[in-house]
Amino acid sequence: MNALSRSVTLLQAVMINLGAIIGAGIFVIIGVAIGHAGPSIIISIILSAIIALLTGLSFAEIARHVAKEGGVYEYAKESFRPFAGFIGGWLWTFGNIIAIAAVSLSMGGYVNIFFSSHINTVYFAIAAIIAFAIINILGIKNSAKTISAFVVINIVILLIFIAFGFGSFHSSNFTDFMPNGFTGTIAGAAIIFFAFTGFSRVTTISDEVKDPEKTIPKAIMLSIIISTVIYIIVALVAVGLVPYTALASSAAPLSTAIKSMHNSILDAIIALGGITATAGVILTGVLGTSRVFFALGRDHELPGVLGYIDRFSTPVNAIIVSAALAIVFLLVVSFGTIVDSSNAAVLSAYLIINVSAIYFYFNLKKKQQQEKRYIPAVSIAGILGILVIVAYLDIISLEFLFGIAAIGTIYYVLRNMPGGELATWRRHIHVPHHSAVRAFGPSRDDAPQQQKST
Repeated sequence: MNALSRSVTLLQAVMINLGAIIGAGIFVIIGVAIGHAGPSIIISIILSAIIALLTGLSFAEIARHVAKEGGVYEYAKESFRPFAGFIGGWLWTFGNIIAIAAVSLSMGGYVNIFFSSHINTVYFAIAAIIAFAIINILGIKNSAKTISAFVVINIVILLIFIAFGFGSFHSSNFTDFMPNGFTGTIAGAAIIFFAFTGFSRVTTISDEVKDPEKTIPKAIMLSIIISTVIYIIVALVAVGLVPYTALASSAAPLSTAIKSMHNSILDAIIALGGITATAGVILTGVLGTSRVFFALGRDHELPGVLGYIDRFSTPVNAIIVSAALAIVFLLVVSFGTIVDSSNAAVLSAYLIINVSAIYFYFNLKKKQQQEKRYIPAVSIAGILGILVIVAYLDIISLEFLFGIAAIGTIYYVLRNMPGGELATWRRHIHVPHHSAVRAFGPSRDDAPQQQKST
């Protein structure tokens, strides 16, 4: 099998990460976070960025040695334990499926603003998820160019928001800087972390990045720094335009802020940015979650039907399941709970990655293969940071998290019970090492076999 060429440069790697970070987070979630932190959202953003950076470096360390599609699932499985990989992939996937539900609701709000319509956002959200699922089923080409286009559009619109917003800035809105105390600031950090979850996107294509040992860590750091600066300035302007309480209750916070200027052209521009940002997240969200479902199905960690590939080399069943689950979460929980639940699941998956990075480090050190470029204290700090902000999430979101984790654990235990029906079913199924979709390079276990064959 031909290996993928290393063609992704540092600039392209940064753009890929920014495409995943600068999107729905700044156009959607910042309002919920401001509701907790008030004007101290600035501190919340910095705290989230630091935790994202620490966890991102853990991703980068594992990515240096594991070049296989599947994200958290593959990284934790290859570096730690199969169960850790399954639970990490399970939580990450459900966290992002829940995120799709939150983002689709906000997209409906921005569409209503842009077209001055009054479509029920729930109905529109369902229609948007179905539409983007169909696009995924039909296949998506030139994704890198599409991501870059979204990044450019979103940054330009945010710069317009900043430039015009400073002209109507009210410093009096910052008088009560921490309305809910430092507890509220930490709670805001727990919410705004949702905006940074795309920082690890470049690690999923590590086999296609030039000089990945240097490029991936730089891309992670640069993308987090750039997005943090933009987020802080946008948050300053938003709170300066309207009181934080007005932003807290809005699913389209930047449009709420810009409306205070009574400029219909600016309203339309910001709404357009909200549409492009949320559309990109829904599209890539369905793409990403379906690929992890596909990887789990292909390895028969989940029913093998999820590993089915149609004639377009598309995991159609996994896409349908991802979209259907997003609609279910959309209908059964509130917007704020959706955001909290998504963060709880993704943060738990990132906790597993930090633990996996530590285990991976000492495992390589024992084999005398570890180079002096990674410090376990980085991952330990990442673990502590995640635990702190998870403790400040809504109790309902934690109940969702434990429920999702419990279902996954029960399923995994039943599947691996000796003589159990699920275990017997799995043993009689051939699991291929590669497929048309899942071809991001060999795992460490496959490498010796490939060298012998050559």
